[in-house]
Amino acid sequence: MTSCQFKAEGPGAPRALRQLLLIGLMSASWCYAADLVVIQPTVGQSRDVQELEVASKFYGLDLKTVKLAGQHASRATVSQLLEQQSTVAVAIAARALPLLDRQEVLKAMHRGHNPNIPLLIFGVEKDADPAALAAWSNGEIIGASSITNSSSKRSYIFGRAQETRQLSDLEIPIPSRGGYVLVPRDSNTAERLAWLKEDSGTYPVFVRVTNGHDTLFIASAVPESTKPVDIWGPNEMVNALPQIAPAFIYVRYSGGARVWKASHQYANLTIDDAWLREPYGNLDYDGLLKEMERHHFHSTIAFIPWNYDRSQPAVASLIRSHPDSFSICVHGDNHDHKEFTDYQDKPLALQVNALKQSLVRMDRFESLTGIPYDKVMVFPHSIAPENTLAALKAYNYVATTNSWNVPMDRKKPTDLSFALRPVTLAFGDFPSITRYSVEGALPHGFMQMQQFLGNPLVFYCHQGYFSKGIGQFDQVADEVNRSEPDTRWRGLGDIAKHLYEVKLRDDSDYDVLAFTSTISLENTSDRDLTFHIQKQESDRPEIAQVNIDGRATPYRIVNGNLNASVTVPPGSSRDVSIAYANDSKIAPVSIARDSIVVYLLRMTSDFRDLVLSQNAAGQWLVRFYYDHDLTPTEAVAGPLALALALIIGVRFLLRRTRRPLRTVETS
Repeated sequence: MTSCQFKAEGPGAPRALRQLLLIGLMSASWCYAADLVVIQPTVGQSRDVQELEVASKFYGLDLKTVKLAGQHASRATVSQLLEQQSTVAVAIAARALPLLDRQEVLKAMHRGHNPNIPLLIFGVEKDADPAALAAWSNGEIIGASSITNSSSKRSYIFGRAQETRQLSDLEIPIPSRGGYVLVPRDSNTAERLAWLKEDSGTYPVFVRVTNGHDTLFIASAVPESTKPVDIWGPNEMVNALPQIAPAFIYVRYSGGARVWKASHQYANLTIDDAWLREPYGNLDYDGLLKEMERHHFHSTIAFIPWNYDRSQPAVASLIRSHPDSFSICVHGDNHDHKEFTDYQDKPLALQVNALKQSLVRMDRFESLTGIPYDKVMVFPHSIAPENTLAALKAYNYVATTNSWNVPMDRKKPTDLSFALRPVTLAFGDFPSITRYSVEGALPHGFMQMQQFLGNPLVFYCHQGYFSKGIGQFDQVADEVNRSEPDTRWRGLGDIAKHLYEVKLRDDSDYDVLAFTSTISLENTSDRDLTFHIQKQESDRPEIAQVNIDGRATPYRIVNGNLNASVTVPPGSSRDVSIAYANDSKIAPVSIARDSIVVYLLRMTSDFRDLVLSQNAAGQWLVRFYYDHDLTPTEAVAGPLALALALIIGVRFLLRRTRRPLRTVETS
């Protein structure tokens, strides 16, 4: 049963009510279907179908599967599915080729004056019917062979093509275990999109064959993994890329504008802990600005709200006058170690109060410096529990970004589909974004993989990262820009506003899959475009208002999703925002720094970053602090105890040296 709520409140409500009829007319077809049809025999090739399932889910296609049981079974069903206008992609298992009539299939896939639906033949193994494979590929591929040489070093290489995009020329080492490669004819003209390289030579594993209006992709079988993956980190994702790439390349190519795509490629460098003084440890703001201008990147300072009134005017002026290069976001509140931790150590009510205090302090920072800040929370040390993320939503933060996008009291899903997007709304309906440390090496190919998937790249570091020079990040920025020259380096707030994906509908409107409560929709075409927005939304906390460019607009909540529509004129943009009801106006929060422990901790942290970071011994002490995960009390008490011991030791030595020498008589 569908649960539907229509709402239109606020000053713009009369105008908004007039749009309810439009909303109602769209209720039956909010997201237009686009289908991937998979044809396979009743047994076999389960792994290859799994990759297609992951790709169709990622790109928003409906997967329809037909299993063939005999020579002529289900042909009518296959033809009916292929003839439907919603079908944009067709994948046939190699073992199913002898069970189909090639001409019937191609005829059903024909689209009049338009090119035929691209076809993928997947799961080609050594026992594939060579005659059927040759017939379907116009003689370009005549079989497959297995690879058994386990002593050879192997790598997977992507060809240079429009379809491989950021993956072009990328070479990834792969395990030396079994697998299959395609066998082309001697005069093969098939375009290699990927091949396997080993000591004995190179062998195609994914090719494209073009014949008039027909486009055919052929992929060898995906080898089974040696072990399941429990946690998908950067290394595991890169290792999976050769397995999933053919399905993803094919589905995106076939779907065209009918699959989910990001509006642009975004990237950011976030520097944690720094406040606005020059220099801040190894961070030289003026020098960093020069590097950003030369190497085209943007830096966000994850600013601790406790420091709201400590900015040096000259540094504040530098930041304020270069908004394209610098931005500010929220980094905790007091930053007293894991201040947003489990509720036994710090109850939820105290954490909520800290979130509110963070905003009040940052508002004060903005009024003192004239520098706006992004309501993006970077939690100190580790991400908070889920209910704290829900509180971020209630107080109109727009996102949180951390090295882990799963709350500390929840288990990370083990499926690859979850890992393929760095942003999730699975916890409190609040966007949680994964970011990546550049203080250690990221696996080769990871950045290109994220760019290929359309994911934002959010990097982070601390001031110590620049101990070898303020240009330390230049190489990373250059690699990102080289792989995707159109990368937009922006602040975290701007990235959050563009965390959405769009796809074309049958009626020439666009569906929008939004991940944040504030998005900016752009129309770069020469005609009016209507966008139909969908965002996961439980209506908890209560939605106060949905605005388009500050004016209230109607919306509805249907089965856990907020739906709204907006028309954007050519060459224009519209900002859509959701405001949530809370007690921030009736429950003022003090910004006073009234904790001596926090004061001592912040002074100790300043001493660490401004003094200890400047020499090897100090850097060792800093590493010791992080390696042993010291608490705030230990962090403060340790240096005090050491200082006290030094004072006592020095006084003892001074007293010893001041004693008069005794005269020893000898006989």
